[in-house]
Amino acid sequence: NINHQQTQDSLNTQQLLFTSTTFCKLIIGGQIAGVNKYYTMDRKVKFIRSTQSTIIQSQTEAECAPFFISINDLPKAHKRDLINLSLIDPETNNVLLVREKHAKFLKKPLHEKSESTLPGGYISLDSSRPWILYWVLHGLDLIDDLPCEHMLKGIVHTLESCWSDVKTNENGGGGFGGGPAQMPHCATSYAAVMALCIIAGCEESTYPEAKGLALDLLQRKRKDLLKWYVTLRYETVDEDTSKLVCGYRMHHDGEVDVRATYCICAVASLLNILTEELKLGAIEHIVSCQTYEGGFGGEPGSEAHGGYTFCALSALHILTRDSGLLSLASCGVNTISLEDWLVKRQLGYEGGFNGRSNKLVDGCYTFWVGGAIAILDLDRNWMDASTSTSDTFSKFDSGIYGDKLDPFHVQRFNSTGEYTKQIDNAGESNCGLTFDQQLLERYILLCGQDTNGGLRDKPSKSRDFYHSCYGLSGLSVSQHVLNKGSSDFEYSKSLYQGEGKNLLGATHPVYNIRIERVKSMIYSFVSSS
Repeated sequence: NINHQQTQDSLNTQQLLFTSTTFCKLIIGGQIAGVNKYYTMDRKVKFIRSTQSTIIQSQTEAECAPFFISINDLPKAHKRDLINLSLIDPETNNVLLVREKHAKFLKKPLHEKSESTLPGGYISLDSSRPWILYWVLHGLDLIDDLPCEHMLKGIVHTLESCWSDVKTNENGGGGFGGGPAQMPHCATSYAAVMALCIIAGCEESTYPEAKGLALDLLQRKRKDLLKWYVTLRYETVDEDTSKLVCGYRMHHDGEVDVRATYCICAVASLLNILTEELKLGAIEHIVSCQTYEGGFGGEPGSEAHGGYTFCALSALHILTRDSGLLSLASCGVNTISLEDWLVKRQLGYEGGFNGRSNKLVDGCYTFWVGGAIAILDLDRNWMDASTSTSDTFSKFDSGIYGDKLDPFHVQRFNSTGEYTKQIDNAGESNCGLTFDQQLLERYILLCGQDTNGGLRDKPSKSRDFYHSCYGLSGLSVSQHVLNKGSSDFEYSKSLYQGEGKNLLGATHPVYNIRIERVKSMIYSFVSSS
């Protein structure tokens, strides 16, 4: 990864100045030719040989290049256009997160049935209704713009309509499907529960009725979820160790992969239904999915992937804390090769992450890979922290829910009252995470934002709810996790250009809902058996 300051100096030298109309079109999401006076495709070749992959990579870099300009050097008329788009601060010229426009975009799916509908293209997501609700709710929660209580109550009722009982086995139970009368699925059950946790974790003084409805629904369905989860177990025996290995199916007769294990562990730990039976053999299965590259695939023998790696690490985080294990390495994970693979996902020019080797940058991996790195860094930080508390809340916290917290609730103080040891190779500007945070945030703010609202994969792609959710989530992880600042000035070091107006709510890197929602849920269900 190239140094952020070196990158910025190089880009300032390029002085990619072109008309404000062209720049606005590029920012909004128009197609980019990729060739202009300052950035050409015939520059010095940096690949050993040219392949289709290297050609597409060069085109992607060219697509991003026009955004990496020196705004301070732009003519006043061009700056005025960017100010009118709300993209830069009129006083500092810092790039801004266009919160109001993002909120307006994210609220598009939230309406009464009689009012309006989504565009016809969304029919392909008819079986993903809980996902859409989770994506938009979490995005709105991060920018502190949740909808009114009437709308939240409607969301609870909609999610309840997605519940399906399972009557094809003696255990019974049930889960949330993608829509009414659809079969239960681990992924949509996860999305539904997380959406409900966002509502149930709100302040009672602000949303008393919606909070009560969401908590009641979770309380009524939690035991049925547990019964159904048990029926998804897929048990085998390791031939070398004779140990039980257990993966989970995504649905009855469905595929077995680490997504299911993560979805089950996340829901079960929040609702206090993570039983010994659910945990049995799960760690062994996840560890067997680590590949020779260092990352995790969906199943043993498959290619390492950023999304599956996040699921594997998050599930292991929950399982190891609940089992009293001190680290990922203690359960058999090769953390050295894992870190090596993860940090190589950040692309030196664009600054964002890709999801696999030799793939293109994609805004959604801001969270999938950024969150995975955060969990790995928290794992190492956990070993240096004081772990004397053993209550229920500390089992899942990585130093988040202890008695001695930093002002941002993401790092525990040690027994001497000092911040826990930071990772040795992390620079001061990186505040403890093993990736260049400011370079990542630059990609999201400049290349990931559509100034009409919403976030996207890359500049040539359209905005959507999925990338909006995970772009904001990754930005939150980069801003908050292991931030060692004890003052506003020091804390701003983790923010691109030090712009405090871009600060989001703090998402939990394991569950990907705000930390206060996680804490509220754990407290709500700690006494439930």
